[in-house]
Amino acid sequence: MSTVKKILKGLTYFLGTIVPNVTFTVIFVTFMVTIISRYILKTPVAWSYEISILAYMWTMFFGVGKAMARDEHVVFGLVYDAVKPRTRLIFKISSNLILIILIAVAFVPSINSLLSKRMVTGVLKLPFRVVFAPLIYMFAEIIIRSLIDLKTNVLDLKNLGTAGKEGN
Repeated sequence: MSTVKKILKGLTYFLGTIVPNVTFTVIFVTFMVTIISRYILKTPVAWSYEISILAYMWTMFFGVGKAMARDEHVVFGLVYDAVKPRTRLIFKISSNLILIILIAVAFVPSINSLLSKRMVTGVLKLPFRVVFAPLIYMFAEIIIRSLIDLKTNVLDLKNLGTAGKEGN
């Protein structure tokens, strides 16, 4: 079992860290090529916009899991920061449940839609199946990370409840 865990950890590291770093670098290099081509060489390149958009999508698709693991995703902190720890845990549990349910509902239709796509991108003629394939990885990673967070939050809520009873 530990070999499978190591392989999955390595794969997750590669897809969640290396790929987003590479795709972000592609965005930067493409941006620089676009500027040099347009303003210095006076010859705009048609493919640069499409590459930038695709690299941004892949950065997001593959990088979302790392943001969730580090708890660096966007949150509405105004209310969250003002409530008690128990309420915060309830918020976390609720948001994880909602996220799991919504993505689980969208998972199979998204795969079906992806597999049925026959379209290609405008300039590079890349198949949409390839371009949007990382969406499935993103969905799976969000569900798995949300389940892990949900388990942790439920245990924390139970521990908070038992700690409160012991204090009385």
